[in-house]
Amino acid sequence: MFNPFKKDQAAEVQDPEPTQQPEAVPEPGDEVTENVPYDDEDTIILKRPVLIRLLGWLARHKKLVIAAVVVLVAVGILAWRMRAVPASAEAEYQYIRTTTLTKGSLNDSVTVTGTVVAGDEANVTVADSVKTYTVATVEAQVGDTVQEGDVIATLDTTDLEKQIEDAQQSYSDTLQSAQTSYDRAVDDYNTSLVQHDNNLIDLQAKIDQADESLADAEKALSEAESSRDAAKSAYDTAVNEYNAISADFNTIKAQISSYTDAYNSASDALNAALSAWNAVKASDPSLSDETQNTLPDADQKQEYKTYIEKQKAADQAKQDLESAQNNCSITSRGLYGYAAIEQAVSAAEQAMTAAETAYNQAVTQVDTAESQVENAEQQVKSAHDSYDNEKNYSTIKSKAQAVEDAKTKLEQAQRTSDTLETLQDSLADCTLTATMSGTITALDATVGSVCSGTVATIQDTDALVVKVTIPADDVPGLETGMYCLITSDATGDTEIAGTLTQIDPVANDQGSFGAKVRVTGEAADLLVGIQAQVEIIKSQVTDVYVVPIDAVATAENGTSYVLRKTGGDGVDMTFEEVTVTTGDSNDYYVTISGSDLQEGDVIRSSADLTQGIVTTTDPTEQLMQAMGGSSAPGGGQAPSGDRPTDMGGGQAPGGNAGGGAPGGAAGGM
Repeated sequence: MFNPFKKDQAAEVQDPEPTQQPEAVPEPGDEVTENVPYDDEDTIILKRPVLIRLLGWLARHKKLVIAAVVVLVAVGILAWRMRAVPASAEAEYQYIRTTTLTKGSLNDSVTVTGTVVAGDEANVTVADSVKTYTVATVEAQVGDTVQEGDVIATLDTTDLEKQIEDAQQSYSDTLQSAQTSYDRAVDDYNTSLVQHDNNLIDLQAKIDQADESLADAEKALSEAESSRDAAKSAYDTAVNEYNAISADFNTIKAQISSYTDAYNSASDALNAALSAWNAVKASDPSLSDETQNTLPDADQKQEYKTYIEKQKAADQAKQDLESAQNNCSITSRGLYGYAAIEQAVSAAEQAMTAAETAYNQAVTQVDTAESQVENAEQQVKSAHDSYDNEKNYSTIKSKAQAVEDAKTKLEQAQRTSDTLETLQDSLADCTLTATMSGTITALDATVGSVCSGTVATIQDTDALVVKVTIPADDVPGLETGMYCLITSDATGDTEIAGTLTQIDPVANDQGSFGAKVRVTGEAADLLVGIQAQVEIIKSQVTDVYVVPIDAVATAENGTSYVLRKTGGDGVDMTFEEVTVTTGDSNDYYVTISGSDLQEGDVIRSSADLTQGIVTTTDPTEQLMQAMGGSSAPGGGQAPSGDRPTDMGGGQAPGGNAGGGAPGGAAGGM
């Protein structure tokens, strides 16, 4: 253990005398000094008379003095390289920066800036064929959200529709003429066949037609048989379904038959009592239901009482029956309530009836198809028999050729003309629709104007991209698909996830490479057009100890070590060497590991023991200062702040270490 930082006896550093200064003219009251030559080559002018004799001695022993100076300079350099302050000197520190060990992460990354743009963009343009047409309607405006295919604007098609009408009429006339010529050629050909007994071509046509008819009839029979079989299966299924649900329904009716019988009996009794009471009222017109309490006749009162009792009994029986019906269910069929079950039975019966009808029709179709097959077979036989007796007739070939020519012209006429197709395409082009889903960011269309170029620009503002420029030195090692972190003034400290999707293969005029980073994280505050910073993560290690690169030194035996605090505070802190193994690093930080390291250890941020020194009593230091040098590299300036939270290779030192541990605490500041 050592303590090179304790300050006990600090001595004031003497300013070196300037060399080779011109002789000054003394002012009144100034002390006059003597100029003593050092040697023939260099002269030091001393302004302190007490040193004249010493310098005279030095002048006579200049070789010895030069050798001593060289030795002292070498000792100073060796002391600096050993990262230690010589035992003969004590250092005074203005600060000592430290880093607290904590597990964090280290990124090797590249940080660039760019502009947020829409990920996808498309233009709605006017086709060349309709650029002279005026706008009839505008169906959208800037800021509207549209779906692909939505109408943006329409053009005036009045003249175009008239041209299409004329072209269609011309097409119809040409087609009709070709059809007429073809029909006449066929008629002439058929007439020649009929008139010529030995026309083999006509007979062959009849044979072909008969064969085709037979094939069609056989196909129709096969289809009819398949339909019949399917109808039979459907009918059987419907019958089984009806029988099953009818059986369930009969079981239900049997379960509630007592309620049904009771209701029917109560209804019959009520009807009888009502008839008796109506007979009483008919015998005495002055009687009514309202005067029943004042009936003078006991028999009349009894008739009315019986009527009321039967009515109550009938109502109760009805309620009991309805309750029993409502509680009926066939749970396996999902039917609840008598009415639903009864309706299902009715539907099953109707389905069975319909299936039976369909089956009967299918049977009839099979019979018809069988008859057609028989007729076709007879026609085939007749055609072949006739052909055997026919002779070739040469003129029929020219007739057949005429038919083929007319057919070719008809087929040509049936094809839509190029002019009509062009006009119809132009008509379709007069409806300008969105070519993608997104937001309209620009619109150049007004009713009555002519649109000759881009009518609307549509951007997908939900799929954002940051367009960045990467210096050529940072491109090696970057690949598409790398994870990125995006920040901007608009989003504050929030880091938004992204993915590097494109790197231009060719550099721009400035020698940099364009690239695109697609935003994949939540980016509600990231707006199109704003500037953003992008950190492209090339690699990352986690759960490691991370310290500034300067905190690691190399011992004489080649091992690496750091300085760990053992005591003291501020500039009086003491440290010990701890051997470590270094790992991944970036431009500013390096990972370390070692069995002797523990989380929470305080590590000196720089293993250079001269960092932070502001004064020294070291004679060697004084001599080197007198010679215009300094033994403390960097002049004892403070390092540039603490470690960043994210150890990205593209950031300058500043902030905390990867795990958020405070680093670079300045002791004694």
